[in-house]
Amino acid sequence: MKITKNIYQKYVKTFEPGEVLFKEGEHGEVMFIIIQGEVEIRKRTSAKSARTLITFHEGDIFGEMALIEKKPRSATAIAVNPCRTLVVNEALLDSMIENNPDFAKKMIRILSERIRKANLMIQNISSTNRQNQIFNGLKTFAEQKGISTFKGHRVKLNEFTEWASNRLGIGEKELKRTIADLLKHKIVTTSAVGSEEIIVNLNRQLY
Repeated sequence: MKITKNIYQKYVKTFEPGEVLFKEGEHGEVMFIIIQGEVEIRKRTSAKSARTLITFHEGDIFGEMALIEKKPRSATAIAVNPCRTLVVNEALLDSMIENNPDFAKKMIRILSERIRKANLMIQNISSTNRQNQIFNGLKTFAEQKGISTFKGHRVKLNEFTEWASNRLGIGEKELKRTIADLLKHKIVTTSAVGSEEIIVNLNRQLY
């Protein structure tokens, strides 16, 4: 959907680094489309700590579930750097879907992908096998942030370690020990770049 001058003046909002777009538990009446900048989605893990679930970038849509389901926000959104977003309320969303078939298709794809990833996250969290949990997390990270090659997705181990620590709550020592075991059994392989990078095949199953 083309953002006209009137829509820009009425619905586009800027946020400074560290500014909260919405808080976990709040009632949600709008969703956001990022025009410029990055936004982190953080989930509270205790009264004093939170875990970063995902970072959204230019062109990404988020916050749509609270708007569609009329339920409280499930996490907190915080601007990483100076951001400009299109703030979409229910009336504007209906208009965009009705008048722009490409946008409607994009929304369907986004919702489908959200459900698929949520199911995978639930599977990871509920898994009693730590190795399964780490391997599934490794495949999720590879799909999201890895570099695709004909052999599989290249993953930098230091980036995955930081990601897994935040999202899976697993310590660095256990991650390194498990990845070493995956390498030993050729579930993943070392990249030609060196030991700091591995190749992950998204179609590979654990044993």
